[in-house]
Amino acid sequence: MSLKTSIKSTVADYKRFRKDQRTFRNADVKYYNFWPVPNSDACWFTQFIKHRKINPDGKNINFLSVVGNPKVAYFIKSPKIFFTGENIENPDHPSFIFEKYHLKNHDLSLGFSYLDDEKYLRFPLWILYLIPANASFEDIKKLIDSYNDPNHRLNKNRTNFCSNISRADNNGIRKAIIDLLNPIETVKCAGSLRKNTDDLQEKFGDDKIEYLKTFKFNICPENSNTNGYVTEKLFEAVISGCIPIYWGSGNKPEPMVLNQDAVLFFDPENPQPLFDKVILLWNDEKAYEEFCHIKPFTENAAEEIWEKLSEIERKITALIK
Repeated sequence: MSLKTSIKSTVADYKRFRKDQRTFRNADVKYYNFWPVPNSDACWFTQFIKHRKINPDGKNINFLSVVGNPKVAYFIKSPKIFFTGENIENPDHPSFIFEKYHLKNHDLSLGFSYLDDEKYLRFPLWILYLIPANASFEDIKKLIDSYNDPNHRLNKNRTNFCSNISRADNNGIRKAIIDLLNPIETVKCAGSLRKNTDDLQEKFGDDKIEYLKTFKFNICPENSNTNGYVTEKLFEAVISGCIPIYWGSGNKPEPMVLNQDAVLFFDPENPQPLFDKVILLWNDEKAYEEFCHIKPFTENAAEEIWEKLSEIERKITALIK
């Protein structure tokens, strides 16, 4: 990086930091280096803290993520909680710089890795998409049961073949899956990658879940393959009732929560089995119905998720005592 580029980047990071300070000035829970949010109350963590009455005295709690400069953490008072939904272990990703800072500069770090550190809790991004911040254990059980109901997949409006909603494809995996399946039926690409339809925007108002409910399959691989790195993409497919076509996390994503038999996996070294399975399920109604009776969540999924929520409550409570 040239000196001129470095200075511009530093100035941009400082401006973002000052903007974040202004945005969350009057909030008990503040966010820095986060994706854009209108106010603190709109954030999942704020809602979770309020619902569980974790912070009755209104102490400042600072959350930091990867959209900016990791050294911002030096200027923020404790307690500081780091959270990432990006693969900071991937050297090719811009957020890789945070890999060496997230434990050192924060009081608690949350992410997808299976790290063994007293300052770390595995709390992957998909939890924020799947579970409402105010959910009780009974709510989570009902939610999981509803997604495990075969009728969730077997609805009469699910007439379209396969969808992909992606902006980029740095490793070529998404394009490879699209090219593999296009001979069966045209894969509808609603994102900027291979875009061939405007239906998501024009007919569904950018409501991704409602759009996906019209498809039998959804291509939802990760942007990199690292153990434990599972984002919202796979869970959005499950939530919408699609059969997920997945690659990532060693093709063993969240084995304590997700039934691996309910997911179709892409193997770049041997793609033929995926092609054969998709063409069978698309053309054979009985085979498709049988597959839809496979529950996507494990029997103990609700308990596993509830324990994660209880763990993060304990960790944050300990920080602000």
